[in-house]
Amino acid sequence: MPRRLIDRCRDDSIREFRLAARQRFDDALALAEADRRTGAIYLLGYTAEMTLKAAYFSLIGLTDTQTITWKGDIQAAIEKGRKLNIAWPAKGAGHNIRAWADLLIAQRSSALTQAYSLEFRREVQQRGQQFDPLWRETLRYHKNRAYFHEVVQARETAEWLLVHSHLL
Repeated sequence: MPRRLIDRCRDDSIREFRLAARQRFDDALALAEADRRTGAIYLLGYTAEMTLKAAYFSLIGLTDTQTITWKGDIQAAIEKGRKLNIAWPAKGAGHNIRAWADLLIAQRSSALTQAYSLEFRREVQQRGQQFDPLWRETLRYHKNRAYFHEVVQARETAEWLLVHSHLL
């Protein structure tokens, strides 16, 4: 008997985040094409979140296949961000795209040899901020229908992060 989907999932890792981000982006495009706009934004948000998380954990030295845990890694990143005065909300903390972008920028800035150029830093920050009014992980619980321009904005932002993921 084949193993169930949930039993075939690998542990969270940089590699899994990156691969899943690409898949969720493709899934989002299919939903947008089918005029399922809110579902598209939902998946585009996860695309952005996973891309930023993969970049952060790679930057701090985790290997591509090292397991990333909620208690050991994600909560530590959130606490680090809060200590750096990043406005990190309690609700949905592990999913806040703006906060992950800000943490990534702060982490790079702490090591001058790894700091972004001013232009790229502004772009990463802007991309993180663009998702803030569009997406929360709780979007799945609501029946709201996204506007077409919101899908376009979410797609452009998630796509930019994917295209530039090797530079993040």
